[in-house]
Amino acid sequence: MARPAKGEFMRMGRLLEAGARAIMYPRCNDAAEAAEVVRWSKFAPLGERGVDSANPDNPYLLQPLVEYLEEANRQNVVIIQLEEPSAVENAEEIAAVEGVDVLFLGPGDFSILSGVPGQFDHPSIAAARERIALAAANAGKHWGCPCGSVEMAKSLLEMGARFICHQSDITTMKAALEKMQQDFSPLGFTFSPRFPAGGESV
Repeated sequence: MARPAKGEFMRMGRLLEAGARAIMYPRCNDAAEAAEVVRWSKFAPLGERGVDSANPDNPYLLQPLVEYLEEANRQNVVIIQLEEPSAVENAEEIAAVEGVDVLFLGPGDFSILSGVPGQFDHPSIAAARERIALAAANAGKHWGCPCGSVEMAKSLLEMGARFICHQSDITTMKAALEKMQQDFSPLGFTFSPRFPAGGESV
């Protein structure tokens, strides 16, 4: 899975050629943009993706061209991130776009742009999840969002979510380092999460 920046047609093609099997597209605003992402991700006649076929995704010219084009169009997944209130309002139209496979709520940006930064239990975020879940169900698509606990995962599954992202590499590492701090603090070790002030050495 790879995540290009918004509007990166050429980067998206390069990521797919490098072997990505899913494109996670950020900050999609409406159905027209979602349809554009699909066109960039698919070969003709479904889209406008440029062909190389000498890269890992083929792999390296080993698959006949026509077969490769058909398999890439069939297997590559398009995940559309809804991160603005206006995008969530357009969830039904975005979900209806042919070639969009998954809707994904980005609660971090959504919370900030909604004026409730970091309040992930805010009613507006719960309402956004419900609207996206309904839009996905009506269109026969999958949906998901980040998940912070087993309890939340259970709730999301009950809402029909099938693309659930629990934690991340950096949060997993942070938890491990915090555990290390707890274990070693009784021995007198001290830890600072910030650089020393004034350029002093540690």
